[in-house]
Amino acid sequence: MFNSDGLPFTRHSDVLNADPVEKDDVCRLVEEIKRRGNAAFQQKSLQEADVLYSKGIQCDSENCSKNVHMLYANRAAAKLEMGKVEEALKDAESSINMEPKYTKGYFRKAQSLAKLCRHKEALDVLDIARNLEPENKSVSTLYKEISDSKMNCTQESMNGTTTQTQKKSTIVRTESVKQPKNEVKTQASTGHLAEDDENLSGSIRGYKQLADGRVTTFFHNELDDQTKELIGDIAPKLVKDPNAVQIKSVEGASAWNQGNTFEEKNMTAWAKEKIEALLQNLSVTCQAAPLTGQLSVVSVTDLNGDASIAVVRGSKRYIYEFTFRLKCSLAINGTDEKVEGYLKYLDFSSDNDDYDEVEVDVPSRYQTEYGKALHASLASTSSPLRQEVAKRLALFEKEYHTF
Repeated sequence: MFNSDGLPFTRHSDVLNADPVEKDDVCRLVEEIKRRGNAAFQQKSLQEADVLYSKGIQCDSENCSKNVHMLYANRAAAKLEMGKVEEALKDAESSINMEPKYTKGYFRKAQSLAKLCRHKEALDVLDIARNLEPENKSVSTLYKEISDSKMNCTQESMNGTTTQTQKKSTIVRTESVKQPKNEVKTQASTGHLAEDDENLSGSIRGYKQLADGRVTTFFHNELDDQTKELIGDIAPKLVKDPNAVQIKSVEGASAWNQGNTFEEKNMTAWAKEKIEALLQNLSVTCQAAPLTGQLSVVSVTDLNGDASIAVVRGSKRYIYEFTFRLKCSLAINGTDEKVEGYLKYLDFSSDNDDYDEVEVDVPSRYQTEYGKALHASLASTSSPLRQEVAKRLALFEKEYHTF
């Protein structure tokens, strides 16, 4: 979870380690951080969102992007979800101080005050938000909710702390009612459906009553005449011709497996060796400025997963699932400079027909123009390197199916 610098969430190390100086670079970084933070918040990765929003606030101390008030409001939402209400209130107030006309800042402040049972203050804050955006449905809904629950939370006059209402658990006692045997009347079996559990009471709930008056569990099932007619004769039958049920033999199965029962052969070692051989020292030429040079795969690391060939009911199934990381290096023509980047393939498997689930990491993305261009190139599915990798992976699959 932590990298060598002690920062969490290594997949965001490119932005968390970035320290841009130019205003344009700061604005681009803040926009990217806001996008990633919002995605993390939607996925309920609250701590991850908190770290990203905090980085955006810290690196744009002069508010060059004009978005810091949004970062404060978004961080307040994350802290509210984590139960850090006091911190959320401070972030909401910071958002309002930076942009007094930002409605969401007032909305987050009202949410925080409501959780602290400071309902009157929350309603006053929402009045300001309603004046700014009279048609905002979220504000109107929150105003109604706080108004309805205003009496459910009280404040202690001595120290201002809130007391929470205790939920009283009620014990529901059920009494079993014994029914006299003479109340159960036997009925002729007419094929009607059994009486539903909802209509039964007392000690027989959880059971069903058959048409003839008998009471049995729901696990018991008796077929009526109509159902038996639909199903037909299901009694086991003797098969006189053994060839009629013979399963065809599968080429490549073990000699002992004459009955073609389930068999699985481990192919992990071969698959890992083949993937490394196909991708190692792969190289393509980049001609689009400023990336004019040779882009090569330096190493294949973090290769994890497994592969197997299973024989199931007379047919083969080729199964594999891997994740791996490619370290890439771009040698710029006419210079001694090299730019490094990483491609992490998250789902190379027999269930995935394409190879688009790729995570791109270029450490110098926000420091150099070459780093920015390389990240944009690797992030595109039309990247020459990614297209060549896709061809090699397709070749792996073709060779795998020759076993």
